[in-house]
Amino acid sequence: MNSSTVHLLDLPDEMLIEIFNKLSTVDVLNSIWGVNQRLDRLARDARFTHSLDLTAEQSCDERCSMSDVILDRLCSHILPQIHDKIKSLFVEPSSMQRILRVRAYPNIRQLTLRSIESKDFIKYLSDNSSVLCIFKQITHLEISTIEYYNSRSQIHLNTKIYTRLFSVCQRLTHLKINGKRLRSYSLLPEYALPLTVCSSSTMIKLDVNVRTIDDCLRLLDGRFNQMKILNIIIDSIDTSLLNIDNQYILSNLTAFCLTTRNPTQEYDNVIVPLLRRMENLETLMLFLLVGNRPEFIDDVHLSEEILIHMPRLEKFIFDITTIDDVVEID
Repeated sequence: MNSSTVHLLDLPDEMLIEIFNKLSTVDVLNSIWGVNQRLDRLARDARFTHSLDLTAEQSCDERCSMSDVILDRLCSHILPQIHDKIKSLFVEPSSMQRILRVRAYPNIRQLTLRSIESKDFIKYLSDNSSVLCIFKQITHLEISTIEYYNSRSQIHLNTKIYTRLFSVCQRLTHLKINGKRLRSYSLLPEYALPLTVCSSSTMIKLDVNVRTIDDCLRLLDGRFNQMKILNIIIDSIDTSLLNIDNQYILSNLTAFCLTTRNPTQEYDNVIVPLLRRMENLETLMLFLLVGNRPEFIDDVHLSEEILIHMPRLEKFIFDITTIDDVVEID
């Protein structure tokens, strides 16, 4: 490299792989595949192919479908040659079925699905689905699709989805549901999810949004008896309708993150007793809005009422806003 100009191919393999991993996977594969033997070898390198994001990036925060030309080339020429190296896939609805049907993916363990309609997702989980084997072998699943509406038909559909999801994906250890509510209880009792539906003996980490504190308490009632990490966002925390044994210790839980969307007046009656059951926590994160409480939640309160019950705690992050609605006027 005597010249003052350094070309891309002058860089060592390790540096090229680092560069490729910071760019769009689709763009990199489409650009370097078939150029020369060295770039073909790097495109097959496990450091690059083990995790593939096969969506087209539209902006920093948005993703869109790739063009038909690129998708055709990807499915016809590229994926068939690297399918056995892929351990993680990130796909979107319009191209998902074609990508997953290219070949068997014997080593895939993680699947991320974005913006998939409920009616389509249930088809992928059906017995005659051509991609059912993928869902049976994955251990990590991230989806943003399932949502409850105020209609019986939608609630019934989502009940079927969760029934099928936990029936098919029996190897799941990590499940993340973005932006939609996982509800084990419904205002329509006939569509409430029974214990045997929403349960798993392999789940270790669960990330979900739920509607009420009762939904959260049900997730901690033993149906996920191996769960160690729970990250949960709750719309509203009101008085629980469940008969909960506050002496039952959640011994497996080592990390808990709780976020509330709306102010709650049940901090002392519901949240504090729940946290005291987590005596083996190593990480605790609380993002709360607490309303109508005459005393602010300060470090003394947190230490004496909560942290003293967690002798193994190593990390505590919190943002707690205490709202006093009572204004005294002299």
